Amino acid sequence: MYKLDQKNRRIVFELDRNSRQSINELASITKLSRDVVSYRMKQLEKAGIIQKYIAVIDYGRFSYQFIRLYVGLQNTTPEIEENIARFFVEEKHCQIVFRSSGRHDLVAGFLVKSLAEYQQIYDRFLQQFRAHVAHRFISLFLSYHHFCRNYLVDKKQQDHSIIITGNQDTFVYDEKDLQLLNIIKENARITLLDLAHELKMTPAGVKYKLRSLEKQKVILGYKILLDFSQLGYQYFKIDLELEDLSIIPALAQYILQHPNIIYREITLGGSDFEFDGEFKNDLEFYQFMDELKKLFPQKIRHYSFYQALKIYKYSYFPEEFLNSKTKKPQKH
Repeated sequence: MYKLDQKNRRIVFELDRNSRQSINELASITKLSRDVVSYRMKQLEKAGIIQKYIAVIDYGRFSYQFIRLYVGLQNTTPEIEENIARFFVEEKHCQIVFRSSGRHDLVAGFLVKSLAEYQQIYDRFLQQFRAHVAHRFISLFLSYHHFCRNYLVDKKQQDHSIIITGNQDTFVYDEKDLQLLNIIKENARITLLDLAHELKMTPAGVKYKLRSLEKQKVILGYKILLDFSQLGYQYFKIDLELEDLSIIPALAQYILQHPNIIYREITLGGSDFEFDGEFKNDLEFYQFMDELKKLFPQKIRHYSFYQALKIYKYSYFPEEFLNSKTKKPQKH
């Protein structure tokens, strides 16, 4: 387990809040020199704590739907399980793949234009691995809420803002938009000069295009892919079935203010209320659930959860879309 001191915790928090912040901005916030901030970031990257700097791109603006598939496996070996994971990792429509504990063994998320497109992928999956599928179900994401990892810092330093993906208001784009998004999606700290070189544009032109994508809510923010396990945390996905649906607004406000909750999902075909958190251990998680049941007595019918064990793939933008030769013109 990697021990973070207070300065490193603040650096990781600030990068999770906005991973495109400059070294100067981070130095000002942390009261460290530029060289020290840069050195600490490199050490965190080298240790694998910070795995990627990612741009949160709203797939909904490009008329994509996000579908999550939950799979329970049977009659497998470690090699078979890795082959199944590899099938999803190599699938161009699949953006998120991870192993999990609990009822489900594997979870995969897909960005598709239609349910028929998803069904084609699913049929290919079953053709290869049907004998190893014990159970499965899907949910369609209507919106996905991203919170800051406030458990890393003191209460006075916390940020309770929300990034929400799933806006279906279509964005009209050009080829340079796609190229920029493709570069920045997993390289959010790339400089304007490097972006300009890659796009064969001027730095001023790149800066304008980037700000335009942010202003139009195509790029919603910049975060990090964090190896929470090295920090001694476990990832929990929680599903609540409610006795009284009227408590949903209060539940939403409660999890927004709770430092350990990092996502909320609003789904079709899922549970009444879904969210994700990172906790130090099982005891801390169960204490959280006990507190939740005390706050909403006899309002929560029951809950279930699973833990993410290994992340194979994590991205916010469809690979097949970026490789498409069909582009729509953008008027500036």
